[in-house]
This record gives sequence, C-alpha cells and structure tokens, in this order.
Amino acid sequence: MADVKKRKAGERTSGPQKRAAKRKHLPRRPSSPELSDVATSGENVVGTLVMDPMIDPDDSPASSEGGEDVSEGWVEGVENEDGDGDDDDVEDFGGSVEEEAEEDDVEPEAGPSTTKPKPTPNGKSKYRPPTMEELETLRQTESSGGNTFALQLDALLTSTLLSKTPPAGLKDLLATIHSHIMSLHSLPALLPPKACKRFGQAIPFPGPDVFHPLKRADVKWTLGWEKPEEVIIGGSWGVCGGYRKGKKEMGDVNVVAVMPAALFSPKDRMDFRYFHKRIYYLAIIKKSLEMLGEKSGASLSGIKVRWEDAHGDSRRPIIVISAGKEQGLRDSVEISVSAAAPGALFQPSSLSPSKSLLRDAGIPESAQTPLYSTSIIQDTLHKAHLLHLHHLSQFATVDRMVDAFLALWRIWASRRGLQRHRGGSGWFASMLLGWVMDGVLIGGSGGDRTKFRREPGLGKSLTAWAALKAAWERIGSMDLSKRPVSLCVSQDPMIPLPQILESFSVALVDPTGSINIFAEWDEGDIELLQYHARETLALLEHVDEDHFSDVFLRNLSITSGVYDDFLTIDISSIRLDTDVLEESERTTKLRRASQAISSLLRRGLTDRVKLVHCSVDQDHPDSVHVGLIYNSSSATRVMDIGPSSDSKAEGQAFREFWGDKAELRRFKDGSISESVVWSIVRPEEATTIPYQIVCWLLQRHLDISTPQVTTFSAKRSWMDILQVDAAARDAINVAGSEKLGFRPILDGYEELYKLLKSIDNELPLSILQVQPASELLRYSTTFVPHPIDIARYPTAPDCLKYVSRAEIVVQFESSPRWPDDLAAIQKVKFALMEKLAGLVRHAQRDSTINIVFDPHASEIEDSAGLEILLGSGVAFLLRIYHERERTLLDRAIEGDAPAFGTSLPLPPRRLAIPALELHVRRFIHLPRHHATIAPLHHRYPSYSSACRLLKRWFSAHMLSLKIETEAIELLMAKVYLQPGSLGCPASAPQGFVRAIKVLTEWDWKIEPIILPLSGEAGKSGRPRMDGEVQNGIVRQFEARRTKDKTYLHSAWVIATEQDHTGLRWTSGISKVVANRVRSLARATLEAIRTATLSSELDIRALFTTPLADYDVLVHLHSGILPTYAQGVHADAANWVSEARFKNARRTVYGDEIRIAFDPALAFAQDIQRLYGDTLLVFFDQHGGQVIGLLWNPDKVPSRALKPFLGYSTKPSAGEAALVTLDKDAVITEIQRLGEGLIKSIVVK
Repeated sequence: MADVKKRKAGERTSGPQKRAAKRKHLPRRPSSPELSDVATSGENVVGTLVMDPMIDPDDSPASSEGGEDVSEGWVEGVENEDGDGDDDDVEDFGGSVEEEAEEDDVEPEAGPSTTKPKPTPNGKSKYRPPTMEELETLRQTESSGGNTFALQLDALLTSTLLSKTPPAGLKDLLATIHSHIMSLHSLPALLPPKACKRFGQAIPFPGPDVFHPLKRADVKWTLGWEKPEEVIIGGSWGVCGGYRKGKKEMGDVNVVAVMPAALFSPKDRMDFRYFHKRIYYLAIIKKSLEMLGEKSGASLSGIKVRWEDAHGDSRRPIIVISAGKEQGLRDSVEISVSAAAPGALFQPSSLSPSKSLLRDAGIPESAQTPLYSTSIIQDTLHKAHLLHLHHLSQFATVDRMVDAFLALWRIWASRRGLQRHRGGSGWFASMLLGWVMDGVLIGGSGGDRTKFRREPGLGKSLTAWAALKAAWERIGSMDLSKRPVSLCVSQDPMIPLPQILESFSVALVDPTGSINIFAEWDEGDIELLQYHARETLALLEHVDEDHFSDVFLRNLSITSGVYDDFLTIDISSIRLDTDVLEESERTTKLRRASQAISSLLRRGLTDRVKLVHCSVDQDHPDSVHVGLIYNSSSATRVMDIGPSSDSKAEGQAFREFWGDKAELRRFKDGSISESVVWSIVRPEEATTIPYQIVCWLLQRHLDISTPQVTTFSAKRSWMDILQVDAAARDAINVAGSEKLGFRPILDGYEELYKLLKSIDNELPLSILQVQPASELLRYSTTFVPHPIDIARYPTAPDCLKYVSRAEIVVQFESSPRWPDDLAAIQKVKFALMEKLAGLVRHAQRDSTINIVFDPHASEIEDSAGLEILLGSGVAFLLRIYHERERTLLDRAIEGDAPAFGTSLPLPPRRLAIPALELHVRRFIHLPRHHATIAPLHHRYPSYSSACRLLKRWFSAHMLSLKIETEAIELLMAKVYLQPGSLGCPASAPQGFVRAIKVLTEWDWKIEPIILPLSGEAGKSGRPRMDGEVQNGIVRQFEARRTKDKTYLHSAWVIATEQDHTGLRWTSGISKVVANRVRSLARATLEAIRTATLSSELDIRALFTTPLADYDVLVHLHSGILPTYAQGVHADAANWVSEARFKNARRTVYGDEIRIAFDPALAFAQDIQRLYGDTLLVFFDQHGGQVIGLLWNPDKVPSRALKPFLGYSTKPSAGEAALVTLDKDAVITEIQRLGEGLIKSIVVK
C-alpha cells in the first residue's frame, strides 16, 4: 500500500469530507472527471503522437470554454434508480449548483521509490509491491494492444472528448432556446386549412396525398399549439458530455420538446394524424426561431434553421439550428430540436408492427405497417434510451468508459463513411454497448428464430477499447435474420417479441422491447456495417503490429476505394409499381426507388456479390448510388443455372425475371435447366458481367436504360487503356488472338518447355530445369502479348512493329566440362546456345532463332541469350544459368589468391562487382520473384489486371526508367495481402485506386513496406510475417536511415521474407522520384474522388502526365517508334493510312523481324548511362513520344576542373580556375546521339 500523507494543522477539509457536508444541502449529481489519470498524465508526452486529423491541434479540451458551473437537472423529470427523484447523472436546464472542483488531499502514491530502500535483517532489499492502480493500468495497457497503442488512444480521446461541463456560451444558448420555446403563446385548435392559413407558411406534411390534411375534405381533427410538458437534453450530451466531430466543430446537441398530451387523441395514431400534428407543432417553433435569428441584437441573432429527417425517417422531421461564433461560441455546433410524444399517449398494444394503422380503400385489412408504427414508438423513447445510457454510465467502473466508447465508435464509423442514421451515431453505439455489457437474448435456438436464450454480458470493468472490439465481434459475426437479438433482458417488452419477428426479417430489439433498431435499415446497410466490423477485426488479428492509424485515422470513405464497383443510377424515369401502403411505409420516391433497386439487384446478382449497398443523397433526389462488393470466385461467372425443366412454377418465375435472357439448355450430364448466359468477346470483359446484369435488370423491371447507369469499375475506358487500337492490332497480330488473352504465350512456353526436355539427350549437358522469369508469363505485363502474324509483319507500319518476348532461364547440370574461368564460361554458354539453336530449328522449322548479345557487357558478364520466335507468333529469350559463376565472382570480389600458381589471374574487381549484381538479379532474384508473384493471379483473380493498370500509370507518367516492374508488382501485392481495414479488392479498378492510396499515405522516410509473401495466414486468411523477422527488417531500415539521411538511393524500402533489406527492386529510387510519385498519386486520387461524386470520370486523364516540371523535353518522331500504338494518346492516322495503302508504305526498319526492338527506350537508357546522375531521365516505354530531362542541381555550381567529371564543362564566368556544367553542349551531344529519332528539343 502507498504511504499516506498526514494533514497539517489548518489545512482545508479533504475533498470527500467536504463533499459529504455539501451533500446535505445539494441533490446528488455525477462527478465530472476530465480524463482518466493515465490520459491526463500522458497528455503532454503523447499529445503529438496522434490526433484526430479533423481537429485543430491547438483546439484541446483544456483551452475550451470549460470550468463553468454545471446546470442542475440537465434532463427534467427523469427519476433515478433509487426512486428519490434526484437525478444522479442527468441534468436539467433550470438552476445551477456550485461545481465540486476540490481535489482529495489524501491521495495514494504509486511509482518507484526515490529513496534508497532499507535492507532487511536477512540482507535483502525491501521493495513496495505495486498498488492496485498500477496493476489496473498494466492490465488496461495489455488489453489495449500495447503501450504505444494505449498512448495513441489516450491522445485521440484527449483531442476528442470535451468536459462534461458545457462551455458558458453553449449553456447560455441552450438556456435561451429552452426559455424561448417555453415562452411561446398557445394557439387555439383549428381545422387544418384554417390552422395552416393562420401559420402563413407551407408546411411539409409527410405521407401520401390521400392522407394530406389539406387535400382531404373529410378532416375533422384540429391543429393547435400548447407549451411543451418539458424540454430536455437528449442524446449523449447530458450523460457523457461533449465531443468534437471536426476542426472547430462540436458534436451535435439534441433538444427534445415533449408535446402536451392534450393536443392528441388515441385515434391520432391512424392515417398520419400524429405525424401531421407533430410537424405542425415543430413548424411553429421553427418559424419563431427563424424570426428570432433574423432579428438583429437578439440573443439568437444569426442562427441558421432548417428541416432535417430524424434518423433518415421522413415521417419525423426535426429542426436543426446551426450556431457558432456569432452566437458567442468558440466552436460551431448544430442543435437539433425534435418533438416527442408523452410515454402513455398510446397503448403499446395499439402500435404493434403487425397491425395496420392506415385506413384506405387501397389498403387491405390484413396489411401491416411496421415502419409507420416504429416511427410513432420512437418518439416516446427519448427518456427511456437516455436512462439506458445513464445506466451504462453508472454501471461501468472504468472512468469515462462510456464517453470514450461512444467517441471511438463515432470516429471509427465516420472514417468508413457510415451515415449517422445507419450506424454512425452515438445512440446506436450505446445500444451495442448495452449488448456488450448487459448481455442480450439471442434467438435461433434449435434453428427456430423465435426461441431465445440469454447470453450474459461481459460486465462492468471493460475498457472502452475492449468493449469496442467486443461490439465489432458481436455485430460482425451475428446473422440477425436467423438469430435475432433483443437488448430487453430485465423486463417485459412493450411489444411482444413474436410480433416484431413477424414483421421484420432482421431484428435487433432495443432495451425497452419496443422497436426494431434495424426497422428502417436496408439489408445492405446492415451488411456494410458488418463488413467493416469483420474487416477491422481481421486487421487486428496480428497483435504484434500497430494498426491504430488503419482503425481510427485512415479515411476509407472514398467510395471507389471501398466498393468493387460504384454505380450512380438516374431514377428520373423509373417505373415504380407502388400503392398507398408502400408510399406510407417509405414516404419519398427516393427511398422507394432505393428499396426497389436494392432488392432487385440482390436477387439478380445472387452469390456474385457479397454486398449490395444503396444510398441516397437528399440534395440529388434523382439519383441512387449503389455500391457492390464482389465475391471474387463467382463474380465473373458466365452462366447462371436456374431451375430444372421439371419445375414448372419455378421455371416460369425464372423466365419472368430474366425475360429474353432465359433459355433452356441441355448439359453434359443430360439435365435440362433454365439458364442465362452472358456474352463476352475477350477474357478481360468478364469483369463487366455484374454490370451487364445490373443494366439488364434495371431496364427490364424499372425502365432504367443503360445510359442512365454510370459505373466506376465497368467503364470501357479501364480496358481500353490496356489495349492497343483495334485497327493497329488487326494490322500485325494473329486474327482473333485478342479473345485468347495470355493463353497463346503460355501455350508457347509449354511447347518450348516440352521441346527442350525432348532434346535433352542430344545436348552435351543435361538440362536440370527451365524457369520462367518474365512478367509476360505471370499475367502482369501492361499489354497482353498477342502473337504476331509473321506473314503480315513485313507490310505493317514501323509504328506497330514492336514484338515483346518472355525471358526463360535454363540451367544445365554441373560437370567438370564447365571451365573455372569466367570468360571461358561465357564462351561455353555461346556454344550451348548454338547447339540449342540448331536442335530447336530442326524441331520447329517455322521458327526464327538468333543469338543476341549485350554490346555493353564485359567479357565476364552473362551477355548472350537465345532468341526464339515460334511459328505461332510468340517470342522468348533463353538465358543459361551456371551456378559456379557466383562462386567465381565472389572470389574475384574478395580478392582471394589463386589456389595454384598456374591458375588464371582473377578479373578486376571493378568488373566483377557489376557482373555479380547482374548474375544474382537475372538468375536468382528474377526466377524467385516470378515463382512468388505468379500464384497471386490465381489466388486473387483481379490482381493481374490491377497490377497492369498500376504499371500503365507509372509508365504513362514517364517513370519507366525509375520504378522497376517487380517493385510495382510488390506494391500491388501489398494491396491484396495487407488490405488494411477493408477486404481484398475483387475488381481491378478498385485495386488500382487502393494502390494509388497506398502511394499517397506511405511515409517512406520513416517506415518500410513489409510484405508477408510466404507467411502463415490467420483466421481471416491474411498472411503474416514472423515477428522476429519483421523486427530485424525494421532494425536494418532504421540503421540505413541513420546513415543515409538524404535518401539518395534507398528512398523506397519494400521488404519481404526473401529480401530483408527491401532494396532488391528499389535501390535506384531517389528522393526526387519518390516525391514525384507521391505528388502524382495525390493528384490522381483527388481526381478520382471528385469525379466519382460527379459521375464524370475521365480515365484517360488519370494517365496523362504534366510536362511543365521538366527542364528539357526531347520530342521524338512518332512514325518510327515501334511502340507508338501503345501510347495513351496515340493517333490512329499514323498507321491507318499505311495499312490501307500498301504501295504508299515507308519503312525505316525493313522487313526483318526485330524482337523487343525499341529504339526510343534504348535512346533514353543511353542518355541515363552516359550522363549518370547529371541528368534525371524520364520516359514512357509504352508509346512515349517525349523524353523528359531534369538537371541535377548539385552539378550546376562551379567546381575545379578534374578528369572524369562525367559531363561537358565550360569555364565559369569570372572565375578562370573553375568550370561549370555546359548545358548547351550536353543538349547538343544528346541531339547528335539521337539523330534521326529526335523531332525537336525544347529547353525551358
């Protein structure tokens, strides 16, 4: 136990004693701690670690308008649990009490002793055991994901939670609103036409016209206004205090005016009468507030007042008051004023959701109005739900646990774009917290959803973080259609559970047993909430990683980054077969359209999708937004099989649903079934099948044509950007090859592999293995390598003559016949290639075979390859791997003396180092990378197309020479293997958007990307890396950053189990390039975000790079660029005329087939090789017509003349002994080097 300080004479009375004395005179009230001790003590230390990005860092609770006296009775008339009438935790508008600000003078002391411990008689030191507070802090730290996570969580809550004491300005504003409402004069009851005429403004009465009080002649009830029975603060403000929801923006405050019972009769529950009286009551208040806001000098002068639907329910509009600095507040705030019904106004049995509360000739007596009934009941539950929150706050033992839970839930939900009335509110969070703490009744026992069992809660000692994880687990794992949940466990429900279950297929019943919380929710709303909960838990499986940013800070609300496809549907011409009952349940056309579209698409897409989520925007009443999350294993299925031909009724329903698309088909097993087949021309088009289904169903059932459906992922432009023009393809490629995708080159590889194996006995050395090492053979090359038509190649225009090739590594057996000299090994390789060439030519007489050499290679480097063009039109490059080379190169670098005096001298180290780098890259790393990445295409069907889009993006922005293709593949692998708080993408455009988002958010200066390419998967299927390996990678990264603080050659670090340094594919990326990538990614993401909202996305613009930042632009002749047709903005005129008029053909390259011949790329590489770091060279290898050059600013200043500067110089002006970079001479040299290829050079 901690020592206790003795009170000195004359000291003030301790906090507990003084409070006990005051308690004789004052009613009980809750304490108002600012934050827990841990958060308070760590505020200055961790306050800069993490903060809600929407909140001003200078805008902390400590500086807010706090310290004011708490107004007594924040909620009037709520009796506390002990029945004494004193409200223990909920306060009222009227009166005020003195704030209890005194601290206890007697405090336990915890922590290490500052004095030397006295030894015990046995010689051992005597240490004080840890206090209970210390043990509890340790336990909470462990349960919150570690000390760093706990500090970040506390810092976030510190920046979000406000004091329970309202600021003086807000308190005065609420008091003014309260007194204003209570001071309004009564209005005598009149018939609706006269009452509305007296009011003088149009009132938006909800409901169908058949029940409109001004459009019916038989209305006998009246509209009047009386002072409310009481005005209370609803929501969480009265119990949990305030919170911030954005920069300079406080959380909303709910004011509830309880309408007097004298204005109503029991029959007012029928035919919208209650809702019409309710909106009239609020309209009187709204008009008076507007008049007060327009009056200069008034206490409410300048406020903005508007209507808004409560929880998205158009039957229950509320008044929203916007206030801010003009009203004396430091932060802006929105105050909602809603009208509530007295609790005993209607008998609960008369509001059963299984009954009909509408009387009209078009409504059958057996009809049900569950949504209508729920809306009325919700207006009676403000106090009951406030007491529920009050109970949770008193029940929890951890200080401000409920406040923190609600705040964290709001932040988590808002980051995911969850709307407030669909799971993002504190009210909904309080319902889930009751589930976690108090337990629930769960149906579904024995497969019967009406049989319930009690599931106990987790108790009162939970931390906010532990409760949050428990809430995600419960809501994410529960199938509420089969296992409904009731939060009403301690009393008889107001509405019997069977009646609720009869009316709703999905049920989560509130603590009073009165309403289904999910009553107004679409099935997609529930699925979206559960989806985010499950993916968040999947993210948290790896407890040794810090996921705080992913959970609470990263913005996931961009729709194109969440959904595999996002549709905007124009409903201006929609055909809805609705009646009075449907219009009464869903009172707006927008809601009815959303519901119709949702149910239609869910039925038609079946297991192709995991989620169909419809959302609406009241500001755009003619549009419905639909988000689809695909099931990757079945989304691209070509055929849907329906009922058997023997099932007449089911077959008829199937044909009525699908129309002309339905047809009877006989299958191989002899069965005959109804089926629907979706046609595609080429493999890439399979991704558009869900969109085809959507358009077909909307046209057939709702009269919505295809032009009215705007898609994000299924836009034709996404595929077009990865394809050459059809005329260019037909001019040189085998006819119909576009329908086969990668199949021709994969078949060619199989053919070549079998051929090599079949000639093994004719070779002097046996072939051990043949390994693919090319992006063409792992489905990830930017353009599909269609086979060329060899017969038509000579007549094709020069700008179409590029022929890609796939590299293959062939390893022969070890043998004493291999020499021990590096130069001699290369000659043996030449001999083996010549032998292979003869054998392949003999077996494939229509093939073209050449041995090609690297002109820049030294005599000890691997410099030759066997180029094979098969008769089918696909090309390969074979390289020979000899494992002994690496040993000899290592020996040359280490400088070991020859073993014998007669041994050949070792090659120079300056030649051995690049030779070893090339050998390891070409024969070790590339085949291993291929073997690792290739399976991702089969595991994630959209991976390869997404990777191709990302490669196209890098290339189009002239980064082909800076970012290696293998690094791009690893970046995309991160999107799929580490999807963060979302599931794996199932469409290529979504994978592309997520990769762009990674590039914008990755702070490469302080963190590496660590990819678990071969790690074990957890329950969710996400792979993870061993903790020790990961820690070792981080240590290497930190050590490297300490040495290279300028990020010259290691800006990006992408580490894997095979590459702990993370530089295997990124060693050449400098800080300039990394910053360029980030700025381009940010611009791309912003363009996508903006265009998605406006439904006007120009995809080609995303792949158009700005040229204004380059110092020199070298423009090339497009007509002689073999890759020109691949360009983003290629002009078909360059090849159409020549392809049409053969006699007008002009060729530079002749009729010979040149494999992988790209003079523009070679020219750009030569510039980079010749001038090193003097120039940064940027080029698009896929049809680029411009080479961008940037001068290295470090080379511009004058310096002393010395040999091997690496660039042309001239005497520095005014300093004869110094020289400076001669830019004009360098440009002249480049022009001379590219003569015939260069069109013009522009110097800025």
